[in-house]
Amino acid sequence: MTQEPEYLRRLREAQAAKHQKAVAAPAASQNPHEQEAIRWAKGVAAGQEIRSVRNLATARFAVLVRLQSASGSKFLSLDGLPDREALKERVKPGATVGEEVLGAYEIKGGRPVTISLEEGQVVLKMGDPRPGANPLTPDQMLRKAAAEAAQLAKTRPRDTGRGGGGGRGR
Repeated sequence: MTQEPEYLRRLREAQAAKHQKAVAAPAASQNPHEQEAIRWAKGVAAGQEIRSVRNLATARFAVLVRLQSASGSKFLSLDGLPDREALKERVKPGATVGEEVLGAYEIKGGRPVTISLEEGQVVLKMGDPRPGANPLTPDQMLRKAAAEAAQLAKTRPRDTGRGGGGGRGR
């Protein structure tokens, strides 16, 4: 039994419950593109906890950054950026102190972005889309299947009516 007063124990429990609700709620409100960006970041983070996710809802690009706090501990942050120019400014070497850019990701396209420096300029190269990054809605799946069936019907060989198919050795 602890020597802690009852009101402190209840306060701590209430804060823990509030924190659990706050952590669980954002996942439900994110669209599939944002969820895939978070999956990508968790893959790049290799098991480390991503402490903050900022501005992802309105962003076109996301950047995973390792930050150093005032206490000296390092943590990961996933930041959303509105456009390509903002991404170039963010990953420019020497732009910020105490940050290490681990990777970048195009949210809508579902592609990782390779960052390189060529002649002092930041160059962004888009990678291949990740599998499952651009899920189709059921309506889109039905339209795609109908279009494929129509194309297959056009290219299927026609029956000539000579009565030759299907039987064994005539």
